[in-house]
Amino acid sequence: MSIRKLSSVAALVLAVGLAGCGSAGSSTATATQGSDAGATAVAAASSTDTINIELTTAPVGMHPLKTNDAASTFVTGQIFETLYRRSYDGTSYEPLLAADMPEYSEDRLTVTIPLREGVTFQDGTPFTADAVGYMIDCLKNADYGSQRPSIVSSIESYEIQDDTHIVLHLAYDDGVLVAKLAHTNGAIVNPTLDQSKDLLVDPTGAGTGPYQYVSSVSGSSYDLTAYDGYWGGAPSVKNIHYSVVGDEATAIARLQTGEADLYPTLSIDSVSAAEQISGYTLVNQPSSATGYLALRSSEDTAVNPLMANKDFRTALIQAIDFDSYVNSVMNGAASTVRSIVAPSLVGYTSAMDDSYIAYDKEAAKATIDANGWSGQTVTMLTSTREAQQTLAAYIQAQLADVGITLNVISEEWATFLSDAKEDKAADMIFLTWSNVTGDGQQMLDPNFSTTNGTRVKYNNAEFDTAVENSAETTDLAERQQYMLDAVKMIQGDAVVTPIYVQNTLYCYNSNKFGKVPFGMDGLFYVKDITLA
Repeated sequence: MSIRKLSSVAALVLAVGLAGCGSAGSSTATATQGSDAGATAVAAASSTDTINIELTTAPVGMHPLKTNDAASTFVTGQIFETLYRRSYDGTSYEPLLAADMPEYSEDRLTVTIPLREGVTFQDGTPFTADAVGYMIDCLKNADYGSQRPSIVSSIESYEIQDDTHIVLHLAYDDGVLVAKLAHTNGAIVNPTLDQSKDLLVDPTGAGTGPYQYVSSVSGSSYDLTAYDGYWGGAPSVKNIHYSVVGDEATAIARLQTGEADLYPTLSIDSVSAAEQISGYTLVNQPSSATGYLALRSSEDTAVNPLMANKDFRTALIQAIDFDSYVNSVMNGAASTVRSIVAPSLVGYTSAMDDSYIAYDKEAAKATIDANGWSGQTVTMLTSTREAQQTLAAYIQAQLADVGITLNVISEEWATFLSDAKEDKAADMIFLTWSNVTGDGQQMLDPNFSTTNGTRVKYNNAEFDTAVENSAETTDLAERQQYMLDAVKMIQGDAVVTPIYVQNTLYCYNSNKFGKVPFGMDGLFYVKDITLA
């Protein structure tokens, strides 16, 4: 049995080499092709064994540990797998690369995870416990570029018991361990290939999933084909072709002509058009994705120094009638919400709703006038996505009614994700979180804690303690109380305000495909799609 303390493996991970960490905002189109699968021709659009998927946002990259945007996950989720996976209905977790659920010691600080036998990476390398250990090492290393280091925050060390068993030694009884190990940012990558090439642009052979990388033109198209050695058997759909188009109108047009089979991110504006497409099915289903407004709260991080004033931030929130926006603009594709830990998440309690700052235009204007703040300008950073542009215009008009000018900065998606982490990039940012884990603590920690909340930048030690405590017990009542304390702080301080929980809207070719399931996290897995 080999014992590995995390402090002793830092040098290993640092030696990996980070050639894959190019600029996320790069617009240079580069073509890459897998060495083994490159000769595989992707079938024409009319073929029944190919699914043609439309994306209106280009993936940031194809490395599951270093990307955390939906477009990237739509691709990486087919190539890479996690130890566990959240069920489609969001109510449970199921073993994936793990052979069974974890086995806990009496004090719940030692966790043994049995691993599935007979699994290989797509280059033929056997999947073993070493690959799981490598994932932990990478997420622990601050220089690696992981998007979700919090996934392994409770793990102090691990032991490779044998090829099919890894033993985790925890710092505390982690109430969300399985949920975190089901997150796509904790997927298992081929250690050798991760060290030798840039998986962001060429993940050939690096995953254990049902599909392997064929080729891509960065920002334009991505092709995958079924991996013949997949442990779960051959999927019904053999090939996947992703096309990145400039706007939703083009995506809808390609559905209408039959060039596209699936559009996974339909907006409310295109519902009527999608409903009219013969042979296609429109799905509008609940999800756990929460849209919220984040407000910078210090002179060091905001553009306007007044953002450090809680009364000013409160007035900004009071000035915006989010309920009217959800009810009129979203029109059945979202529901209003009062807590940043939404009702669909584990840990929610209705007492969290009491900390919501409600719309009160008169109170907002009174505060602004009394303090001489009329005429102030605040800056909002947003992406060029149509839905975000619509919301930004609405907020701009609402703030103008109380004497505040909103300066809107719109950026391409990858650039927006990067710039939103910068100090003084904005005063307000609209963000969404799909809540892949389905747990409230995993809404609070990755987005708002001092260590991980790199876009919101709350930096509140008392909040951090409450969030940490909510993970360090499996007692649901205790976890709810800690999360309630955290929600009261961050919403009461007017640092975040929830806007809506949005539905998943998608449209697919039902002449060609039978079942096209999406999860509560808004994700889909092509291996589960059936032919009509």
